[in-house]
Amino acid sequence: MAMDDTDKRLVKGLVWLVVFASLAYFFPGFWFLPGGYKQQKLEEATKRDQLKQSGEKFRQYYRPLHPANFGDFSVDPVPDPPGTVVRLLKEQYAKSNIEIQQLIDLKEKASRMSFPEWTKVPEIHTRNPGVHFMLMWQRKQNSLNTEWNQAKVECADSEIGFKRFSGLISTWDENKTEEMLRELFIAERIIQLCINAKLKQEKDEKANNFAPEAYMRIMSVTPDYSTTTGPSSLVPNLRYNPEERNPSSERFRKYNVKYGKPFIQEYPVEIVLQCDINSFMRFLHSVRSPGQFLVIRNLDIFSPFLDDSLYDKSEMEARDLQNDPNELEKKLKIKDEHVIVRMSAAGMDFFDPIKNKHGLYEAGRRTVETPTGTKKQRVLPAGP
Repeated sequence: MAMDDTDKRLVKGLVWLVVFASLAYFFPGFWFLPGGYKQQKLEEATKRDQLKQSGEKFRQYYRPLHPANFGDFSVDPVPDPPGTVVRLLKEQYAKSNIEIQQLIDLKEKASRMSFPEWTKVPEIHTRNPGVHFMLMWQRKQNSLNTEWNQAKVECADSEIGFKRFSGLISTWDENKTEEMLRELFIAERIIQLCINAKLKQEKDEKANNFAPEAYMRIMSVTPDYSTTTGPSSLVPNLRYNPEERNPSSERFRKYNVKYGKPFIQEYPVEIVLQCDINSFMRFLHSVRSPGQFLVIRNLDIFSPFLDDSLYDKSEMEARDLQNDPNELEKKLKIKDEHVIVRMSAAGMDFFDPIKNKHGLYEAGRRTVETPTGTKKQRVLPAGP
């Protein structure tokens, strides 16, 4: 279709409009206008100078940038970007996690008590798990009685500390029974370690023609309910003031104790021994063996012949003898090489703090059972 005069005038107007706009943009007389070519070139030069100044600072810590990064021409090849591909970092991270977990498993295996199969309630006793505990308790009493008699080790508690639970055993559920079976195993293991320490010392004395001094007397064994514990660390107290003189003030402490999530289940057993020093040292050495790793939580040593223990003769809580300390030596027949030791040793097991927030058995608030009834007791948790 041919264009008429109106269409031709419209096309010419558009052409002249484009020409005029181009001249207004590129013609030197119009460079001062906002957004003009000259202004853009000036801004580009300013930004390039700023970029080069930043590049000098960047050069102090990283390798030099390629000239192309600054908009300059260069025939040098563009190097690969520094750093590591995220995929490779993830692979390294996963590999490192596996190695760390293997180290944790080895450490836990060395520190965990190797609990035997009899510490679990068998299927035939699940309806009344206390029966299984009674059977195992009687069996351990008989076997330990034979062991310490043969080794000539004295034991003042033939029921190995569990008599106080005798009125409660029938009320225990499977969970509580397995907890106390583990306590029974640890109590048995501690007694066996005491017996073995005395026998080793006795054997060594005979082999070297030393005067016989090996002696071991188990005065008491007191198992207790298990507790949870976890990591702790000292962190600086931001409110610490060296001029503060009030010990109860928060500003008096230079460090605060920070507790982590509990992940260890401890089974404490307190034991009081009268023995010679060498046998006791052998006992301490044996508690660090893998599979029977015991944590010594508290340790008190008393002897009338040790200068450090003469300060307070009530360390061993000899309640009926505190008024007359000399009576203690007469009743216990303490010799020069003897010490009386009270310690709390605990076996360990581990649990997942996410799956078992309050441990394998109980939460922080515990019901302490007694034969005459139950009594609520507030127990401080191991950490927040």
